[in-house]
Amino acid sequence: MDKVKVGFVGGGFIAGIHMEILSSRDDVEIAGIIEPDENRAKSVSEKYGAKVFEKLKDMKDAGIDAVYITSPNFTHFLYASEAVELGFSVFCEKPMTINYEEAKALEKLVEEKGVIFQVGHNRRFAYVYKFMKEKIEKGEVTPYSFQIKMNRGELKNPPWVSDRKYTGGFLFETTLHLFDMVRFLFGDLEEMYVFAKKSVYDDLDDWAILMKTKSGVIGTFTSSAHTSWMIPFERVEVYGDHVMLSNDEMEKVYYSKGLNSEVEIRDFMKVDFKDKWGYVEEDNIFIDCVKEGKTPPVTVHDGARAIEIVDACYKSVEKGDPHVFFRR
Repeated sequence: MDKVKVGFVGGGFIAGIHMEILSSRDDVEIAGIIEPDENRAKSVSEKYGAKVFEKLKDMKDAGIDAVYITSPNFTHFLYASEAVELGFSVFCEKPMTINYEEAKALEKLVEEKGVIFQVGHNRRFAYVYKFMKEKIEKGEVTPYSFQIKMNRGELKNPPWVSDRKYTGGFLFETTLHLFDMVRFLFGDLEEMYVFAKKSVYDDLDDWAILMKTKSGVIGTFTSSAHTSWMIPFERVEVYGDHVMLSNDEMEKVYYSKGLNSEVEIRDFMKVDFKDKWGYVEEDNIFIDCVKEGKTPPVTVHDGARAIEIVDACYKSVEKGDPHVFFRR
């Protein structure tokens, strides 16, 4: 395959990021867009020479090889399922779906059809988290425990964030990335204790979760939707044998090498956000996997496991039973 023809379902902010990255490659053509907003569709068409389509089937008939699902959360399952059925290679932004039942159904469909399917958990390619992963994999830091927080300054900007029917709920937004990060750094969960309440907004906006992984790592996970954006609003702290890893969002990562040793600091403040947030690498990997017929590093299975955790959090609160077990 000399040139990959890519179509987009959705032409909003995140689609624009992916389009900008892909358009820098000589072996990619942004060939199509499905977007109900006529102005957005026209803008993409004029900027990249993409044809405006109404249906995925029409994209397939036009010879498009791969599609990016960058539409609103609640549409991901239907569009991704149809794209898989049609035989496209698929990049689906997170959340892959907005409930676990749909996630399981999509996972099963992808496995049956054998298509290339990558989920947009870009944090796995962010510089700060790649640094942490490398230290853990090399054995320089053996995690025993952790603390994770992901906060949001407000829940109604943009207004659709607080609409469960649209997003799936607060935890399906940015917080989902760090549920995936738990698995990325420490492995699958074995159990959780989940506590949540409505503090400021009409939906659950304060979460405190105790976690234990199958490998025995324990940790705390908090997420609040009313914190005023005081930075760093995203942080992962990893505790080993008198060593520690920590980050300030995607800007800096710290490595404390011992009680009386130096602290190594990597500062990515001046790096373009598309690179340091992992978008460039995840897009390049996806296109390379499409061309070479390889399985992407962030699979439909990874997408489903992250959604399983979020879904379990909401169901735990609804049932009034904070103790959650993951049986597999």
